[in-house]
Amino acid sequence: MRYFFLIIILLITAFITWININLYSENYSPSEKKADIILQLNFLESRLKNDNLGLQMQEMFPEGYVFINALYGLAWCELGLSDFQKDPALKEKVVHEALYAYNEINSEKANWTFDQNLIPRYGIFYCGWKNYLLSKLLSVDTAFQGHELYMYEFKSQCDSIVHALTNAKSPYLQSYNAQSWPADMFVAIASLSNHDKIFKSKYKEEIDTWIQNVMNKLDPVTHLIPHQVDSETGETVQGARGCSLSLILRMLGEIKPKLANEQFKLFETNFVSTTFGLPSIREYPKGQHGHGDIDSGPVIFGVGFSGTIVMIGTYYMLNSGYLAEKQYKTINAFGFGKRTGNQKKYLFGKLPMADAFIAWGRATGLNYQNPSKSTDNWRIKFHVISLLVILLFWIIYFRKIIISIIKTATNGT
Repeated sequence: MRYFFLIIILLITAFITWININLYSENYSPSEKKADIILQLNFLESRLKNDNLGLQMQEMFPEGYVFINALYGLAWCELGLSDFQKDPALKEKVVHEALYAYNEINSEKANWTFDQNLIPRYGIFYCGWKNYLLSKLLSVDTAFQGHELYMYEFKSQCDSIVHALTNAKSPYLQSYNAQSWPADMFVAIASLSNHDKIFKSKYKEEIDTWIQNVMNKLDPVTHLIPHQVDSETGETVQGARGCSLSLILRMLGEIKPKLANEQFKLFETNFVSTTFGLPSIREYPKGQHGHGDIDSGPVIFGVGFSGTIVMIGTYYMLNSGYLAEKQYKTINAFGFGKRTGNQKKYLFGKLPMADAFIAWGRATGLNYQNPSKSTDNWRIKFHVISLLVILLFWIIYFRKIIISIIKTATNGT
């Protein structure tokens, strides 16, 4: 039995040491980071095309099929948009994979779970993510083979979103019947904003009006954008949460960068935190507590799983690259990243949705090379905690010897 406990303690010691060491890994140059992200996308491509990953994710999440394909396509698009990217072969790959992802979303395999009677058709979650992916693809290239059809479809979808919004009482359209989540709407509006960057400006007035309406319906507690709202009035049903705000801030960074930074300051106050000395994102505002759900993933010690991962890309967009690097290094250390051949996966490949979010966030960083601040000391608290935990286990294991030594010393005195 004693040898059994010795093995357990040795394994715990090795595990904690391994995490501490991996907090210093992944110091890549931009070109090395690009190559590493492609390894992640190779893993996702294989799973999507050979293992029906979309259907597997749909069994786990209500919008899993759309989400996994959208994130996969968006990660490729961010690679294609990166400033240093001059490789024609890779650009061709980017367009091919983004089109693959878009066509998968634009199919009955994806839209069957949504109500086609909603306005816009299939609801704003489905329409928003589909159109946002297409906006990013067209940001990469507007002259690929067959682009005319996709360009027409994109412009038509933009008009549908604006038409639905113009006739709605709330700034937040429905994702499902009588259910509205602001994050879904921000994705759709970001696609309109991207339209005006790609083509002649058309939707500025509508976007400005929408932003004004959003700011009139903030969460009264945090003054941030709420997580869920009444589908008729747009009033807060559930206040601000980390899982949705991490995405909202990213989209807002494309729509209205100045407002995004203003909201980010409030977000920092309420949600940005550290757990055992390491950077993390709270799921609920400081002072509030709640449980995890399908949107947040597990909530452990108040930390939201989804929000923490999504903030990698959001930090980059909001000129906080040093925070993005800290967040990624933490996720990389705890994610058990493993390379096999031309692929890389996290968590042993058991949760590909996390791989997709990580790849999207990291690829975004290639387009926002923010100046890094010195972060040499941010790991120290975790190192100290780790050392104390390891010492505690070894003290428990050798407690009889330690007690004997203390008794001998006491008797000798």
